[in-house]
Amino acid sequence: MKNKNISENFEFRAATLEERKEFYKKEFSVEKIKNWFKKNKMPLPQLCAIDSGSETGFLINKKYKNIMLYFEFTELKKKIEKYIPEDIYYDRNVYAEPKKVLENLNFKNYLKQELVFDVDSNNIKCNHQGLVCEKCLKKAYDFAIKMKKILEKQFKKVIIVYSGRGFHLHVLDEKAYCLDNTERKKLSKKLSDFPIDPWVSGGNISLIRMPFSLHGEVSRIVTPIENDSWKKSAIPNFLKI
Repeated sequence: MKNKNISENFEFRAATLEERKEFYKKEFSVEKIKNWFKKNKMPLPQLCAIDSGSETGFLINKKYKNIMLYFEFTELKKKIEKYIPEDIYYDRNVYAEPKKVLENLNFKNYLKQELVFDVDSNNIKCNHQGLVCEKCLKKAYDFAIKMKKILEKQFKKVIIVYSGRGFHLHVLDEKAYCLDNTERKKLSKKLSDFPIDPWVSGGNISLIRMPFSLHGEVSRIVTPIENDSWKKSAIPNFLKI
């Protein structure tokens, strides 16, 4: 596994608007997302967010630049068709009244939050240039595997998702959902030797990339890792032409 090319030799580059539109029309499925959450016995996201193209500059309308648009999960398909997003996220928080959260965009009053660790290849010291370094991505994968083994000493269910530029470790035990921010930060500190983003695991930010969506900056599909086929599954069809 370590000696294989994670990118499968396809270029990491920004997806154009047309490519994003093609992907969401032909390859993406909201049902696939629902089935993934159901399979892992996770509550469906209440809220989602999209970035229309702030990083790449490929926007359906320039007025949406640097704006994060929030909405209910039930509106996901409609929002994708309207904005052809660069990135899609879901809110890991569980709220008593999500509609009120959307009204004031106050995300602090939540009941519980899914615990996720973000292992990003960009957090690995390297002199590489470009969007993604293959060497760092392989290192990030190895770090994610080691972290999973450590976390499984404390939690029963930990799954890994390839994010496009790194790896997300989702901890799905109920007790993990119920950790407060102090406990999350303490746990993150214990794992500080790994290239993780403490803002994600510490509870400071609740958004995480939506599985099966497109990471528009690097043209990779956010892919749950179940076996070695995830590497090929992460390549969108528009790169294979």
